[in-house]
Amino acid sequence: MGNADRPFGWRKRIGILSPTVIETAAYDFHRLAPDGVSMCAITSNVEHWSKENFQRDVIDPLIGAAKYLASRHVDYIMHCGMPVVTTRGKGFEEEIVRIITDATGLPASTSIRSAIRALAHLGIRNVAVLSPYPQELHRSALAFLEASGFKVVADHTMDVVFKRLQDVAPAQIAAAAGRLLASAASTEGLYVPCNQWSAADAAPLIENECGLPVVTGSHADHWEAFRTLGIDDRIDGHGRLMASLGEAAGEAGAAGDEEPRLGRHGAA
Repeated sequence: MGNADRPFGWRKRIGILSPTVIETAAYDFHRLAPDGVSMCAITSNVEHWSKENFQRDVIDPLIGAAKYLASRHVDYIMHCGMPVVTTRGKGFEEEIVRIITDATGLPASTSIRSAIRALAHLGIRNVAVLSPYPQELHRSALAFLEASGFKVVADHTMDVVFKRLQDVAPAQIAAAAGRLLASAASTEGLYVPCNQWSAADAAPLIENECGLPVVTGSHADHWEAFRTLGIDDRIDGHGRLMASLGEAAGEAGAAGDEEPRLGRHGAA
């Protein structure tokens, strides 16, 4: 908190609907969010990878959960959990956003929708996909991307046990990504979904090693929220997607001979 005279979240408050514990997601948010941007998060306490769990614990109580976040005066709702949407098929990403917005009057997005926009923003059409999901959920992501106009040129799942996602080290993710990208010469970038593991820490390692842009679930969710809310601070050290938020502001600053604004953890 940069100024003791300002309230917490004085700039913008982002509501987060998480399918399960808020662990790596909280770590990512507070590294990425500029000063004055706060999170207000609730969880559905999903127990394991299961479409039945998704329906009962995430979809059915969605309106009530969204309305509760709105009652806490958030400015935006970030709906996390890619498989919750991809297992329902293409088009459900817009339906879930409509449900949230109709119930609250707030802008919103959901993870796969944000990722699709992020991939397009970076000019990635031929995409490699590395996920932690069991095969059924992994395949739902591939099908969803194909239905959204992308060509999946390589894919791999690390098939991580649901309650052990936090135990996968960034270096392990980066090593798996390196092997995957080495097998796909035509890929233009990598998508690493899921906010419950350390993909955000792995992204800069992968970009530095492989020279290709990386979109993680966490980065896509934050990028979409920040740009929707007009937060264009320069956010360095977290990969190309987050750095791109400050490009327009940086160009405008250069034209006016101004210093670029920095995110909380950014550096010029």
